[in-house]
Amino acid sequence: MTVTCILFDIGNVLVDWNPDNLLKKLLPDMAAIQDFRENAVTHQRILAMDRGQTWEAQLAEIAADCPQHLATAKAYRDRWVETISGPIHGTVEIMAKLKAAGYPIYALSNYGVENFEATVKVYPFLDDFDGRVVSGYEGVIKPDPAIYDLVIQRFPLDPAQTLFIDDRPENIDAAKACGFQGHLFTGPDELIRALKQVGVF
Repeated sequence: MTVTCILFDIGNVLVDWNPDNLLKKLLPDMAAIQDFRENAVTHQRILAMDRGQTWEAQLAEIAADCPQHLATAKAYRDRWVETISGPIHGTVEIMAKLKAAGYPIYALSNYGVENFEATVKVYPFLDDFDGRVVSGYEGVIKPDPAIYDLVIQRFPLDPAQTLFIDDRPENIDAAKACGFQGHLFTGPDELIRALKQVGVF
């Protein structure tokens, strides 16, 4: 099928994100990291921030629920960008080549507002998109169909001719249900092969 537009996820597609990248610096061992992730900045709290919760609100919850983790949680907030080990260089190069070739490139990412703004300061190529839908600003996260609808409403693209690149199968499945093409990201080389298969590059 024809592809005229590319839609990128950010975390683990363009930047290598893992909370343990920072937690290994803040905590003494994996048991302490597991305790922090299960009781303080939990998966559900990460999703809440992706939906727009502020760090102030999240730290207030942690202070009430598990005050022994509050100091670490504050350090985690202050140094959050260290959860990213660096850019995924191959994908960043692909993004730059697509833009130089004239393809519209957009971003659709689950990301808390404060964390995203900190990330862009360190990785300014995230400002190179023609447009972005970032969940924390919208109050809705992938794979909710509503966030894909926002992309369709906001940007001059045809979803049937737009390739969405994401590292999570459920997000790809939701995109396809909304009419997009999808590529499950496993690495830059596989992405190049997928782009060649649809006539890009």
